[in-house]
Amino acid sequence: MIPLRFVLALVVCGGLAGIMVAGCGPVREKHPAVGRRVGRLPIVSLADASRPPPRLAGRVTLLNFWGTWCPPCRRELPALVRLAERFADRSGFQLVAISCGSGGADDPGELAEATRRFLDGQKLAVDTWGDPDGFTRMVFTEAYGFSAFPTTYLVGPDATIHRVWTGYRPGDEAEIATAVLGLLKTLPASAPASEPVGPAVPTE
Repeated sequence: MIPLRFVLALVVCGGLAGIMVAGCGPVREKHPAVGRRVGRLPIVSLADASRPPPRLAGRVTLLNFWGTWCPPCRRELPALVRLAERFADRSGFQLVAISCGSGGADDPGELAEATRRFLDGQKLAVDTWGDPDGFTRMVFTEAYGFSAFPTTYLVGPDATIHRVWTGYRPGDEAEIATAVLGLLKTLPASAPASEPVGPAVPTE
């Protein structure tokens, strides 16, 4: 786990070498974001900028903040992609992987290229999204307790956050898969949900 405040401080100081020795131990206490709703995400596709952002309402979503520069993120993402492949035949499931730079605004071209190189090197087939101006990360930091890379939010079909995993621990994939499956089982009986208005703004 790489605390977000450490990343920002290291960027200001002009280097990222120190994050390589940051601890990867996850935080497992109940997360303050659980039970809160998420609005539309102002993120952009790194493969096709014309694509609209993914909708959260009506689907079970794993929303993952990660970065190619982040060692625990690099270990976690393949497990999440395998999980997404397992549920590929479920139209009600989506993995929204937001590739993030090391702090502040991201250059879209550089971010897309770094992300592509990593995915190609790992032979991972997954849609990836970017947050070029850092607005989504800012909102999630202030409203949803985003404090470290990687962080994964499990969002239900009513756009409500059900679980949060901060950091990465080998074996998390099984726990996440169980939680996803539990929500998918409720999907057919769920009434169509209306998506909260506004970009990623929390609603009670």
